[in-house]
Amino acid sequence: MPKILIVDDESIFRRGLRKMIAGLDESWEIVGEACDGYEALDKIEELAPDVLLTDIRMPRMDGIQLQQMAGSRRQELLTVVVSGYDDFAYVQQSMRQGAMDYLMKPVEREELSQVLERLKAEVERRRKSARSETGWDAQPAVRRHMTEHLAESLLSGRVDESELRLLEQMGIALPHPYFVCMVIKLDKQSVGEERYRSGDASLFQLYIRQFVQEMLDRHAKGLSFVLSDSKVVALINLERPEPLPSRSDSLADMIRRQISSLSRLTVTIGVGRPAEGLAGIPKAYGEAEIALLHRLIVGGDSVLDYAEVAGSGRADDEAAKRSADSLEKAVMEGRSEIIAAMARQWIDELCGTARTPESIHQQLCKLLIRYYELAEELGAAGAWLDRSDIGRVLVEICAITSRQELAERLEELLCRLAEAIQQSREQQDRDPIAAASRYIEANFREALTLKDVADEVFLNPAYFSNLFKQRTGVTFIEQLTRVRTREAQRKLAFTNEKINAIAEETGFAHVRHFNRVFKSRLGVSPKEYRDSMRAGGDRPLA
Repeated sequence: MPKILIVDDESIFRRGLRKMIAGLDESWEIVGEACDGYEALDKIEELAPDVLLTDIRMPRMDGIQLQQMAGSRRQELLTVVVSGYDDFAYVQQSMRQGAMDYLMKPVEREELSQVLERLKAEVERRRKSARSETGWDAQPAVRRHMTEHLAESLLSGRVDESELRLLEQMGIALPHPYFVCMVIKLDKQSVGEERYRSGDASLFQLYIRQFVQEMLDRHAKGLSFVLSDSKVVALINLERPEPLPSRSDSLADMIRRQISSLSRLTVTIGVGRPAEGLAGIPKAYGEAEIALLHRLIVGGDSVLDYAEVAGSGRADDEAAKRSADSLEKAVMEGRSEIIAAMARQWIDELCGTARTPESIHQQLCKLLIRYYELAEELGAAGAWLDRSDIGRVLVEICAITSRQELAERLEELLCRLAEAIQQSREQQDRDPIAAASRYIEANFREALTLKDVADEVFLNPAYFSNLFKQRTGVTFIEQLTRVRTREAQRKLAFTNEKINAIAEETGFAHVRHFNRVFKSRLGVSPKEYRDSMRAGGDRPLA
C-alpha cells in the first residue's frame, strides 16, 4: 500500500484532499498531514512516505524549499506540487527540483485520479526494482554518506583508486585524467540580509548545487556537492588539460548567468587551473579558493580564474614592485627587524602613486592574498591568522582610511607571518613527536615497535614513550592502533576485500587479534560494522 503525506497551510484544503484521495483509491494510505515545510520534514523522517503532496506557497518554508530539503534526505521520495498560482515559473522551478507532477487549485477529481495512478505505478516499479537490486541504488542512506565522504576525500587528497571505483559504481564516472575545480559562492547581497537570515542558508546552497549538477550533466563530466553553508564545489573531469577561461561562453560563466537569470540570485565562482590525476585535485581546489578571494577586489557576480589573478599581488608601480619583492624576501627569511620599515616604505610608495583610495585597498588585498597562498603552502596559515579567516582580514583592511593605520596593520600582519613561517619550519625540522606521528601514518602497515619509531627520531625508547604520551595524550601503541583501525574502517566501508586481507594489510598480527581490537574500540565486530554501513548506518571513525 503506497503512503502519502499531505502538506498545506490551510486545514480545510488538507481535509478536502484527504477525503478526495480516499474516495478515489482506497489503496493509498494517508500517513499524515503537515501545515508547513518544517513540520513536513519531521513527518517525513518519522513516517517515511512514498509520496509528498505539497502546496507551493506556505509560510516559513515554501513547497520548493521543502522539496529541496526532503529530496536531499530521501532521494527516493516522489513529489507532487499543488499551486493556486497559474505561474509557469513556479511550476518550472519545482519540476527542475525533480517533482514528478503538479496540480493546479482547485484540484479536479479526474486530474487527481490520473496523477495518483501514475504515482502508484512508479512506487510499485521502484519497490520491485529495490527488491531486485543489490548495489548502491538500493541503499540511498549509505550512498549519500559515501558520496559526501568521497567528495571531501577528493579535495583533501586522501582518496585512492579503489574509492574512485566506488564512485563509478554509484554512477559517478570520472574517466579522464585531468580535473578543474570550481568553488561557487552565493553573493549574499543578491538575497537581501533579512531574507538570508530568516531562511535556512543551506537551502540556497542546495538549490545552487542542484543547478550546477544539471549544467555538468549537460555539458561536461563531473560532480558537485555542498561543502558548507556558504559554498558549493564542482569538480570537472577533462580529457585534456584545457583551462576554463572566464569568457562569456565558458561553463563557469554559463552557470553564473543562468543562476542569475532564473532565480535572481548572483554567485561568484573561483576557478582553479587544470590538475592531473587525483593527486592534483587538492591543489586545484586550493587555487579555486585563492581565486575566489579576489571577489573582495573586483566585486561579486563574476568568474575569477586563478590563471588570470595569480601573480596579481604585485604592485603596478615599478618602485612599489621592487619594495614588494624585498618585503616578501624579508618575510620569507624571518627578518622581523626590517619588516616594519619596509612595510611602511611599500605603503608610502603605493599611496604616492595610486590614483584612488580604492586602488590602494585593491593592491593591498592582492598582496595579502599572495602571502596567504604562501602561508598555506608552508603550513603556516593557521598560526598566522590565529585560526581566523583571511576574508575577514581583507574586509578589515578595506575599512582603514589612514595611511599610518594601513602601515601599522600591514607591519603587524607581516611580522606575525614571518614568525609563523619560522615556527612552522622549526616544528617540521625539530619536533620529534610530529615526525614520529608522520612516520606512524606512513608505516603502520609494517610490524612497528616503539623502538623502531624512537630510533627514527633519535630518542631513547623510554624517554620517547613518556614524551609521546605527554604530548599526544595517548600511548604509542594506542596511536598505532587508532591509525590501523581507522584504515580498517575505511576498507570495510569502501571495499569488498575479505576481512582476513584487511587485517593483514592494516598491520594486525592475525585476524583474531584484529577482531578483538576492532570490537573493543567500536563495540561491534568488523563484519557487523561492514553490514551496518551497507544497511545505511553511520559510525564515527575510531
